[in-house]
Amino acid sequence: MDTKDAIKQQFMKEYGQKDFAAITVKELCARTPVARTTFYSYYNNTDEVRCEIEDSLISGLLAVAEKISAGSFPDMDMEMFMDETENYIKEHWTYIYAFLVKQPNLRFIRKWKDAIRQNFSRRYPNKQHAKNYDAIAEIMASSMISGYTWWMEHPDTFNIEEMKRLIGKLLESLVSSL
Repeated sequence: MDTKDAIKQQFMKEYGQKDFAAITVKELCARTPVARTTFYSYYNNTDEVRCEIEDSLISGLLAVAEKISAGSFPDMDMEMFMDETENYIKEHWTYIYAFLVKQPNLRFIRKWKDAIRQNFSRRYPNKQHAKNYDAIAEIMASSMISGYTWWMEHPDTFNIEEMKRLIGKLLESLVSSL
């Protein structure tokens, strides 16, 4: 693991344990351990670390959609997409859990909603001018993230397969209303 990854990993460990505002560069460097000058060669502050982690997670989620769609979002297999998204979340559980459940990060949630809305518009390009399109895309994005958040809050009692079926039905219903 390189120094930058070590900083991000320690940052997320801190983020999972205390309020973001309480994470200081000094403590982060002491616990990583790296010199503060090394930290500042990569980042100006802890918010830049958080932002880079957010962007990396969102890029990974977008990559799942790109891989499954194979360039054709309207023809994308939604069941496979949901399965691969579930796998991605499991692989990055600690970080996504921290941003959704432990200490909700509204900027991360907004970025994820924007990514879902982007995929929604690519899947239904002919619907973008429909009345209430933006509201429906926002409802879809919010519903998906809420479903994943609920799953992460209740991993032992929540049936992820049922959630994916519900999201599929919601998607069909919302699209039919366009």
